[in-house]
Amino acid sequence: GLPQTVKLPRRQTVAAVEDRWRIDDEWWRQEPISRLYYEVLLVSGHILVLYKDLVKDRWYRQPY
Repeated sequence: GLPQTVKLPRRQTVAAVEDRWRIDDEWWRQEPISRLYYEVLLVSGHILVLYKDLVKDRWYRQPY
């Protein structure tokens, strides 16, 4: 589902998902890239970009 909380040293609630997009690339390699990205607004007012690696089924924060 959609991200609802983020742990950044402490847990914060997602107030809204501002944008969402998917990237599928390098399908010819042994480990293709398939990611679902979310730009989220936290209740603290911070905006983060998160993505779910659909190949490894894990969540990550996009570094700036």
